[in-house]
Amino acid sequence: MNLCVRIAFISLWLFPTSALSAQIGLLLPVINNIEPNEVAIFNVRVTGFDSIVGMQFKLCWDPEVFEYVSTSGYNLPELGGEDFGTSEAQDSGWIRLLWDNSNLLGGVTVPDSTVIFRLRLRAIGQVNDGSQVYFSQDFLTPFDIVKANSDSSLTSYNIHQVALAQGFGAIGYTVAADEPSVLDDDSLKIFPNPFSEKTTVSFDLKISSDVTLLVMDATGRILLENKMPQLPPGHYGTEIASPQVRQKGTYFFTIRAGMHTYTRLLSVF
Repeated sequence: MNLCVRIAFISLWLFPTSALSAQIGLLLPVINNIEPNEVAIFNVRVTGFDSIVGMQFKLCWDPEVFEYVSTSGYNLPELGGEDFGTSEAQDSGWIRLLWDNSNLLGGVTVPDSTVIFRLRLRAIGQVNDGSQVYFSQDFLTPFDIVKANSDSSLTSYNIHQVALAQGFGAIGYTVAADEPSVLDDDSLKIFPNPFSEKTTVSFDLKISSDVTLLVMDATGRILLENKMPQLPPGHYGTEIASPQVRQKGTYFFTIRAGMHTYTRLLSVF
C-alpha cells in the first residue's frame, strides 16, 4: 500500500469511537553510561496491545547527541523497514512510523512488554551529554493507535489516551529511570490561544532543571528555540508574538524539562 493511500486510510480511523478499555502503553528505556561512538539500542515495548490494527507516531531525540543508525527487530505482523520515514533522521533527530495491519476485524495482540521494534542510535555527543528519546507527533504524523472492537467498529487513541514511558540516553553518566516530573503539568498554560498578535506561556518548575522551549510547524521544523540551563524552581512565563511564527496556522509548542516533554497546540489566526 503506497504512502499516500495509507495516510488517507488512517485519517478515516479518527471517526469511529467506542468506550475505552484497558489502556495501551508505549515504553522506551533509560540507557546509562553510553560510551562515545557507541550504538545504543532503544527497545520499544508495548502494554495493553490488544486487537491493534494500526499506529503512527514520531520518535525524536537531540541530533547533536545521537545519530540515527537504523531500526531493527520488527516483531509485529507486516511491520518492516518500509514503515519508517527516515529521510530526515540524520539532520532532524526524528523518524516517523506508519504501520497498519490487514486484519481490520481482529487486529494484532501481543503480550505485555513485547519489544515491537528497536531504534539504534550512535552517541556522537561528549561525556555528560544526554538526550531524551521520546514519542511525539506533528501534522504529517499525528499520534494515533487504532483498536478493533468486538462489534467490528474501530477506536482511535490519541497521544493523551496512551500511557507513554519516554526514554533517555546518558553518555558517560547515570540518571534514575524513575526521575520525577520536574514541571507541574497542570500549570502549563497558553493564553490567549488561539491568538492574533501575541500570547503568554506560563509554567511552574518543581525542581532545578535544564529547560528548552520550542515552537515547531507542521513539518517538525523548529521556528523558535530557547534553551535555559539550570532554571531554579519557580513560576515562569514567556511571550510569543505572531510574527515569530510567520503566518497563520496551528503549531506545536513544546517544553523539554529534564527527561520529560510537554506539548500543546498553538494557533495563530
